[in-house]
Amino acid sequence: MFTVFRRIEDLMVFLVRIVLLAFMVFALVGMGIWAWDHFKPKKQEAGMASVTQAPLDWKDAKLDLKFMEEETGRDLNSMSTQVPIEKRLADPELRPSFQKADGLLRGFIYKDTAARKRIEKENSSQGLEPIHPLLKGDAVPSADEVARQIKMREARENSCCDKEAADAAAAAVDAAWTARRINLTREDMMARAAVEAATDAAADEEEMLSSPVNLASEINDRAQMAEMEHGEGSYAAYIKGLPDGLQLVLANEKLSTKLQQQSAAQIVSTLLTNYTMAFDRTAQTLRGEDPDAQKWDFGGIETAFLTMLVSCLVMVVMVLVMIRMERHMSQMSQQAGRDHKS
Repeated sequence: MFTVFRRIEDLMVFLVRIVLLAFMVFALVGMGIWAWDHFKPKKQEAGMASVTQAPLDWKDAKLDLKFMEEETGRDLNSMSTQVPIEKRLADPELRPSFQKADGLLRGFIYKDTAARKRIEKENSSQGLEPIHPLLKGDAVPSADEVARQIKMREARENSCCDKEAADAAAAAVDAAWTARRINLTREDMMARAAVEAATDAAADEEEMLSSPVNLASEINDRAQMAEMEHGEGSYAAYIKGLPDGLQLVLANEKLSTKLQQQSAAQIVSTLLTNYTMAFDRTAQTLRGEDPDAQKWDFGGIETAFLTMLVSCLVMVVMVLVMIRMERHMSQMSQQAGRDHKS
């Protein structure tokens, strides 16, 4: 009877060991395939992928137009709450910070005008736009001047879409050209062709240059994005903290030396981007979050990969334990047999 139970026990241990080994191999293979699919380079072109993709059945599809309506409402509400930049620049509370930040960046960028001219030419850029009129002087601009600046900006922004003005300009050019039409000699035609070629080359070179940076607009856009993300009061906090951040970086000789080698657009973009990141970290701290804490994504592939790896190690340990238990039980059985014979 004892022999029968021992055989049954041996069979069960053997079956458990086989199942665990098979499961361990399955986990290792699955983990390897998963890792390969996730990290392998994507060699398939987008065009080939679109060809092999099955067409969607649009016959009975219902478009999510409600989302379009809600999203349009959110966009319009966001646009309606934006204050014109001119009113921001003329705000007595924000104007000194705007002026200080503008002065720090402008003074740093044009510290060496000869070197700056060379760097901007090498980068096909044009430096900074002139300082905004509302930031000039110590006196706060009047409401009439602010309204005038708003109308001027709107006129510049809408000039490309004014068909009547474009048609009038084209007609004026045509009339002037017709009035000056004369019989040209061969030398005159060659001279005019050379002038036109030089003019076209200069125009092409100017078109290749990037637009000069509007400092006030760049700062205002970043502050508006901060306000949209962090709520009321963020705009003023962003503007008021910017001069101190610029002073800290520009006073660092090692950083300022490397920054001077960049174009004006790169300098402004780098400094404002890093300041925005610092501002976001401060907002996280105010919300009670730790910006330096490493947050683990429990729904990501890293968690699944680590879980499978730990499970595989646990199964290996269990198999080893089973083998040792089987060996120990076999030794006990042999010892019991010898004791029974003796």
